[in-house]
Amino acid sequence: MLNLDAKAETAISRPGQQARSRILIVSYLFPPAGGIGVQRALSLARYLPDSGFEVHVLRAGNAAAPVFDPALCERIPESVRIYNAFTPEAPFWLRHTVWNWLARRKKEGAKQEDQAATPAKNGGLKSLATRMIRRVLSPEPEVLWYPFALRAASRVVRRLGIDTVMVTAPPFSAFLVGNALKRRFPYLRYVADFRDEWISFYLKDFEYQSGDHARRRATEIERETVTSADLVVAVAATSLEKIRGRYPEQPESKFLCISNGFDPEAFAGFHPRANAKAKLVITHVGTAYKTSSPQFYLDAVDGLPEQWRNRIETRFIGRITDAEQQQFKNRKSDIKLLGFMPQSEALRAMEDTDCLLVTMTNDISLPGKLYEYLAARKPIIALSPQGSEVDRFIQETGAGWCVDYQDRERIQSLLTRLCAQKTESGACEKRIADVETVQRFARPRLVSDYAEAMARLLSSTGEPPG
Repeated sequence: MLNLDAKAETAISRPGQQARSRILIVSYLFPPAGGIGVQRALSLARYLPDSGFEVHVLRAGNAAAPVFDPALCERIPESVRIYNAFTPEAPFWLRHTVWNWLARRKKEGAKQEDQAATPAKNGGLKSLATRMIRRVLSPEPEVLWYPFALRAASRVVRRLGIDTVMVTAPPFSAFLVGNALKRRFPYLRYVADFRDEWISFYLKDFEYQSGDHARRRATEIERETVTSADLVVAVAATSLEKIRGRYPEQPESKFLCISNGFDPEAFAGFHPRANAKAKLVITHVGTAYKTSSPQFYLDAVDGLPEQWRNRIETRFIGRITDAEQQQFKNRKSDIKLLGFMPQSEALRAMEDTDCLLVTMTNDISLPGKLYEYLAARKPIIALSPQGSEVDRFIQETGAGWCVDYQDRERIQSLLTRLCAQKTESGACEKRIADVETVQRFARPRLVSDYAEAMARLLSSTGEPPG
C-alpha cells in the first residue's frame, strides 16, 4: 500500500468532479486478516463507494490476527485508500500461549491454596502476573494500537478533509481512536459500529476481559463512545436494546440496527449439491470457543445408539481454541477436524454438506456465519436457548431448526430423524429460507441502508469547515 503522503494527493476530488463525502473506517482487523471478523469492514469498504462515499480505511498493519486470508484483498476496490498503523503487540500465537500458561498456572495455584495451609508461592506469583497484565493491557491487549492509530488517523483526517469517521469493533479499544478524533475535530460525524455486545457478552464470556478493572475501563470507554458518537449501530436487535438501555438520556434517533449479512460475490461460484455419502454430513464453520462450544452437540451424538451414531459424519472447519480442544478427545462418532480455511475454500467445503451446525450458548449474540449459512441454502442445525437471537433468526427465516443446547433428548431426536430421511431418500429434509428472505441480508443492500443513515446524518449536521 502507498504511504499517506503519496496517497494524499490522489485521494482528493479533482476539479470538475462532484464532491463525495469522505469517510475514514477505523478497523483493527482488515484483509489480509481473515475470518468472519473482517467481513463487515470489508463489505463497507467495498460497497460504500457505490453510495457516493470516498472511502479510506485505517487498519493495524501488523495486527495480531488469529488467521489470515490474503485472497480477501482482491475484493477491495482500487478507489479505496488503505493506511497502516503499527501496533506493538506480540503475535497472536505468542500472546495466546503466554496468556493460557498464566491462566493455567493461576488455576493451579488457587487449587494448591485450597489444599494447603500456606499459599503456593509459585501460583501466587503467576496470579500476580496475570493481574498486572490485565491492568496494563486494559480492557484488552489491542489497546496498545491506540496511540499509533490515533496519530495515523489524525493525519488522514487533517490532510484529506475527512468528514465522517466510523469505528467498527471489536476490539472495542478501537473506540478510543474515535473518541479522541471527535475531541480533536468536533465537526467530524462519528459512527460507532458495535459488531458484538461488549458489556453483556464479551465481559461475561471472554476470560481476559472478565476482571473488575477491565469492566470498569470498558464501561468508561463505552459511555464516552455512545455519548460522543453521532450514530450508534448494532448488528442485532437485542444488542441494540442492551446498549440503548444503558444510556436512556441519549436521543432515540442516535441508535440504529444494521444486521450482518453475506457478500453475493463470494457465492458467485457456489454450487450447493447433495452429498453422495450414505452418512449424514454435518459441517460446523468458524471458531469453536467457549460460547460456541461443540460439547453439547458431540455429547448428543455420542449418546445416540450405535446404529444412528455411525451414520453421522461431522466436519469442523475453523480454529478451535485450546480450551475447546479437549471436547474432541475420546469421542465415539466420526469427526473430521479440517482446520482454518480461506473463505473460498470453506464455501466449497459447504457445497456438499447435508446440514450446517451452529452453537451459541449466549442468548444475545448472533454469529455472523449464520448469514453465510443462509446464503448457502443448506438446512441449519442451531443449538441455542429458546428466545435467543439465534432462535429468532431461525424462526423468522425458516432456515432450519433451533434446539436448546442443553436439551440432549431433542437434539438426538432431530439427528435421528434426519439420519432416517438420509437413509430412506438419500437426502434429509430441505428446510431452507426462500430467495427473497436470503436477499434481505445481501451486503450491498445492507450497506446501502447504512449509507442512507449516514447521508441523513451528514445533511442534518451541516458541512464541515473547509
